[in-house]
Amino acid sequence: MSGDPMTPPADAASHDTASAVPSQARQADGLRAGDRPSRESLRDVPLAFWLLVSALLLNVFSGRWGEMGIPLGPDRLLLVGGLLLLLLDPRIPRPRPRLLHGAMLLFIAWTAASMILHGALGTASIFAVLDRVVMPFVLFATAPMLLRSRLERLLFLRGLGLLGVYLSLTALFESAGVSALVFPRYIEVLKRLPELGDNAIRAGGPFVSGEANGMALALCAVAAFLLARLDRGGWRVFGLVVGPLATACSVLSMTRSVWLGVALAALVVVGSRRGLWPWVPFMAIAAAILAVAGVAAVPDVVENIATRGSTSRSLNDRQNSNVAAVRAIGEHPLAGVGWGRFVEVGPDWVRQADTYPVTTVNIEVHNVVLSRAAELGLPAAALYVGILLAGPGAAAIRRRRDDPEAEDWRTATLAAGLIWFVPAMTSPIPYPFPTFVFFTLAGLVWAFPPPRARTTNGDENDHVNGGDVAQSGVTRVEEYVEEYKE
Repeated sequence: MSGDPMTPPADAASHDTASAVPSQARQADGLRAGDRPSRESLRDVPLAFWLLVSALLLNVFSGRWGEMGIPLGPDRLLLVGGLLLLLLDPRIPRPRPRLLHGAMLLFIAWTAASMILHGALGTASIFAVLDRVVMPFVLFATAPMLLRSRLERLLFLRGLGLLGVYLSLTALFESAGVSALVFPRYIEVLKRLPELGDNAIRAGGPFVSGEANGMALALCAVAAFLLARLDRGGWRVFGLVVGPLATACSVLSMTRSVWLGVALAALVVVGSRRGLWPWVPFMAIAAAILAVAGVAAVPDVVENIATRGSTSRSLNDRQNSNVAAVRAIGEHPLAGVGWGRFVEVGPDWVRQADTYPVTTVNIEVHNVVLSRAAELGLPAAALYVGILLAGPGAAAIRRRRDDPEAEDWRTATLAAGLIWFVPAMTSPIPYPFPTFVFFTLAGLVWAFPPPRARTTNGDENDHVNGGDVAQSGVTRVEEYVEEYKE
């Protein structure tokens, strides 16, 4: 029997529990809910998992390794090595190919052909394909392999929670002007460059980008809240502390799309989970306390928020680039202008509007879907939208009342999706980390095995999954079912 706490029906669980107790006794040092993972259970986690999760966490420094004197980013090496090990490990079952996976391969092929045919084979263009198209789809498809056991899922959440601590402290130190505590040093150095504009008042973290850092903080907050929901003991307390902290620090990114995405995620999650309604007054009080503490720690934060809220230049940039993209689509509806070429040829379609000025013209389209249409054509954009709807979209909105753990992950994916979607409608999202995390969550939930499959397929062993067999087999399932009946 699997010790997964989401084991279904009580009669089946009781039978499995009786047969599993001797096994549990023999594995007394195994991981129980809320306990520290034992050495034996951690050794059962494949090396591929450690490599891929390390690559994902280190990806926050992607594109900045040279600033630290490291010529080749270790996150990319770990990512390649982890994927190879994951695919070659005979112990890890392969997901069944689906029509969605075929659509993803077709879109990758279309993008690669566009890049080749238009001669856009520069390093930046190739990395853009990998970071924005190939790797998100690969992570979506392999997430069920990467996070197949409960322990692996908890370790993944713990890693994101720890990353949230680092990003939160860095944001606080940046905003408070405590430069000596900001690490790595390039963050403070690059923020002073005039070409980075108003980033001086934004907590850009290791990305040196307010939007990227705000999205990363918000996603780490989602992971921390989910950790508090699923884990026990000290890690539950950790999640309850880091979740609000990272959410509050995302405000310091001074990015309106992040603020809106976080607000929508909070409203949708709280509105869809009746069990959270009694906690709304306490959440409001906690938010007020955090706001007061933030203002006290960073006196300029209110002024900076007001400054960012009234800034219009970035809005003008979006309008100019997006309208130019629509004109480009009108002239090249089938194949677009070529992958990665809009920055180069976009000024050909920029016109002076009557109601707003022309500011920067050599910039990317500030809408992910519109960008795909302008560079790849309307058929490719339609395929991309279909992939988003059938994949991450379906994973986020398809309720799983028969499986409480999967429903918890679905709710987290819905929150992550809103945090990703709002900036995606107002930005090209060139930084890979937020997209990687969102697609990993969505891929896991999209293919989340049903409870009985997790019990009978041997995907999760008693000494690996982190649950007390006797309790999780009956008691916790009954508690979850009663909660979701509400």
